[in-house]
Amino acid sequence: MRFQLKTYGRKVVFSAPMAGYTNSIHRRFARRFEADLVFTEMISADGLVHSTKRTLELIGFSPDEQPIGIQFFTANPEIMCQAARMIKNNGFAVLDLNFGCPVKKVIKRGAGSALLQNHELALEILSAAMESGLPVSVKVRCGFESCDEWERTLELLRKTEKLGVSFVTIHPRSARQMYSGISDWSLIVEAVNELNIPVIGSGDLFSVNDVEKMVKMTDVAGVSIARGAIANFEIFTKIRALFDNEPIPQFDTLHRIETMRNFIAEETKFYNETIAIKWSRKFLVKLVKNIPNASSFRKKISHISTFDDVNLFLDEVKKLNGTI
Repeated sequence: MRFQLKTYGRKVVFSAPMAGYTNSIHRRFARRFEADLVFTEMISADGLVHSTKRTLELIGFSPDEQPIGIQFFTANPEIMCQAARMIKNNGFAVLDLNFGCPVKKVIKRGAGSALLQNHELALEILSAAMESGLPVSVKVRCGFESCDEWERTLELLRKTEKLGVSFVTIHPRSARQMYSGISDWSLIVEAVNELNIPVIGSGDLFSVNDVEKMVKMTDVAGVSIARGAIANFEIFTKIRALFDNEPIPQFDTLHRIETMRNFIAEETKFYNETIAIKWSRKFLVKLVKNIPNASSFRKKISHISTFDDVNLFLDEVKKLNGTI
């Protein structure tokens, strides 16, 4: 199932790729809550070509996750070409290239945001990705050291457009910023005005109000939700309603608690219980953020080791009711 933004006739909402978060069950829930497109976790093209067990696990998906995109990182065009051919007929809708990852171990390999300093190599990797025959997209930050490099990054995006990239996703922070400070949405405005391909906005989108503000300011073709969707699948439903010009539904704490209970239950069935529960703790931490007695609840999360523990914990949290 290939992905074309123009077929939607409206703005779109994506579930962004997040290492350590967007596994198969997460993607299924994002789709159930009406995300238009979901992504795998960021995949090492080198790992796929060398068929490492972990990488092969990361690219698996079920039909109810479609349409699904695959996001790659690499600093080797030849490896990218091989990886692109390997996933050519696997059912992915989009091949996304991460030119924005700020993680040190990725940068040290010359991949991710390091490619914002090596445009020639970035474009070679993009050309190699076209071997997949899929729509290819690119994710960038505003620059490597700072957003003062934006004009150079924008020039890279112009070149990717000429090579036939389908859309670009922009997180207007520098790699050095990681997630600190405030993302500069004015840079997205410049990209929308300069490019003829769709621009997807990212950065500091934690509520439907944030999305509404970004859309009014930038007129992006859509948004990509990352940290704002952790323990908050309901955000996709709200954004879809916004983009469909429908009343925006409200979800209270009880609804989010039950969604999280169902989410962890499916994680436990799909994976080993011990692994799944340990992995899910970070979602519980996010769930209780900003509720009364949040600090006491966070302390209890580290002691959760079974699904029974999860149920007892959520039942306790459930006593606190309100609208989120």
